[in-house]
Amino acid sequence: MNGHSLRCPEAHSYDRAKEGYYNLLLVQQKASLDPGDNKEMVEARRRFLTAGYFSPIAERLAEEVRALETARMLDAGCGEGYYLGRLAETLPGAAMSGIDISKWAIKAAAKSHKKISWAVASSKQLPFEKQSLDLILCLFGFPFWESFRGVLQGGGYVLLVDPAPDHLWELREIVYETVKPTDLSKIDGALLAGFSLVKEEQHTFPISLHHQAAIQDLLAMTPHGYRASAEGKARLAQRNSLTARASVVFRILKSAGKPAKA
Repeated sequence: MNGHSLRCPEAHSYDRAKEGYYNLLLVQQKASLDPGDNKEMVEARRRFLTAGYFSPIAERLAEEVRALETARMLDAGCGEGYYLGRLAETLPGAAMSGIDISKWAIKAAAKSHKKISWAVASSKQLPFEKQSLDLILCLFGFPFWESFRGVLQGGGYVLLVDPAPDHLWELREIVYETVKPTDLSKIDGALLAGFSLVKEEQHTFPISLHHQAAIQDLLAMTPHGYRASAEGKARLAQRNSLTARASVVFRILKSAGKPAKA
């Protein structure tokens, strides 16, 4: 590091943005000119989460992380930084970093949480040294197991939080003609990469929204915001209140430090 710049062994230089983050996402790592969540999605998620509707997830996350007793952690796909920011409040001594491919998300995170290291970067090519982390969080994201294994020390952990099959069922009943339970994301790749599942628990709690703005923020921050039809969105726009189940699955996986034998 040189002043407000980072320099890699290949002599690439990265300047720190005025908000306090670094953009480490190379052009060849982008699938579009503006990858990841757009500004509107980030703002909707920020408003919804800071209103406390998903605070039970943050509270359970803090319990799980404290039990693991890890000191160096990364939130891979951190979004606007709500969950990692909440963790920083309860674990002030931990070294925390967050990355996301969305520059809008990282800008929002860096503005809100100054004591955490933030970067625009890809989880597929993590900008960390080998075995430099104890824990990787992946909340509602896309894990890249070989990449995760490379930067975790042997015995390090990955903590996944994924939607359960009935997550936001009542919302989905409004915006879709038919609703089916969604499949829980698979962890076959984790097992092949040498991880073992040590814990799995489902956590369900109700959320009650009493104004249209919060309902629209919830829709916008989920994939249903672009999957739902115009007719489904119109039905939701007629609602001034919504009670729904939030249901997520916590899974903790431990790294053996080497891939499993085929």
